[in-house]
Amino acid sequence: MSRLIRRSDVARLVVLALAALLTLAWVQITAPEHRSASSGGPRAVTRPAVADPPVGIELAGPDLAAVTTPLPVPATTPAPPPAPQKASPRHRRHAAGKHHRRGARRAHRHHRRAHHHRPNPWLHQGGRDIGWPQCPSDVGFRGHNGLGQPLPDAGVEFVVIGLTNGRAFTPNPCIDLHLSWVRSHHAQAAAYAFATYPTRAQLRRYRHHGPYDGRRHLGALANVGHATADFNVRLMRQHGFVTPHVWLDLEPSSSRPWSHRRSWNRAVVRGWVRGYRDAGYTVGFYSTTHLFDEIVGRLRLRLPEWRTAGPVSPRSALHMCRSSSFQGGPAVLAQWWTAHRDFDRMCPSSDPAATMARYFHQW
Repeated sequence: MSRLIRRSDVARLVVLALAALLTLAWVQITAPEHRSASSGGPRAVTRPAVADPPVGIELAGPDLAAVTTPLPVPATTPAPPPAPQKASPRHRRHAAGKHHRRGARRAHRHHRRAHHHRPNPWLHQGGRDIGWPQCPSDVGFRGHNGLGQPLPDAGVEFVVIGLTNGRAFTPNPCIDLHLSWVRSHHAQAAAYAFATYPTRAQLRRYRHHGPYDGRRHLGALANVGHATADFNVRLMRQHGFVTPHVWLDLEPSSSRPWSHRRSWNRAVVRGWVRGYRDAGYTVGFYSTTHLFDEIVGRLRLRLPEWRTAGPVSPRSALHMCRSSSFQGGPAVLAQWWTAHRDFDRMCPSSDPAATMARYFHQW
């Protein structure tokens, strides 16, 4: 048996030898990795750096598929420009609105420049009333110095000039200045006077100087009102103030408060009206329904009315011409005012020229 070796046994031995050789080769290849893993904990296997292969060289191996390295893009090649972004509808509306607002502001500035020199009809037409507030600040008396407010604008048609310095028996210290403005501007003018309740000294002095019975209290009060009108008439004649009409300003006074008895106040007002009539002037009232009723109650003399609306718009003030009467008389003037000016307009009438001549003097 030992001498006779079969061919099948030889082949088996060759196969076993080749297997042993392959096993030994595999152990030699994998031994470093097993040693690294047995040292404790996972560690990264450090491999030697491999230089980049030349451009266009194909790499091949048992573990790598054939790979062709692409050509690198040159560093000097400019990047393509970004695609333009479309504005959102909100941004488009904002941009359009901004453009519209800019155009509107430019148009508004152009409009203001174009109309800068056009006279304002509310400032340069109609009428004004002026008095001690239009005096310089160093003129007057304590508590009633002038306020330095402006005189009327050029183009004003008529002016109502105050005769008093805020209370009875005190003349307007700037009456000559105001009359000079009227003459130089050839405006039409009338007068108004502020009424106040008599002091005790005035009551003692004037109670028997007048057409009423001064022995009675109401008669004494009426005589003081008559004397007040006479004082203002002499003031107008002294300064050459020509006018056919005098307006009586009936409103509360902080320096000379009215009496709490309306019958006493009515006696003063009746004497006041009679004093101007006796001197040849027509008379009217400046007031409001509330103020008139607060001072004299339901006094109905049916005299012309100058109605004030206060700090309102011009068109709102003109509605006063159609409002109810506060003492039964017709509406002649409507007034509104701002911080520095008092504005007046004639109420509509069938004959404006005749109405103006009835209440104003042309200078």
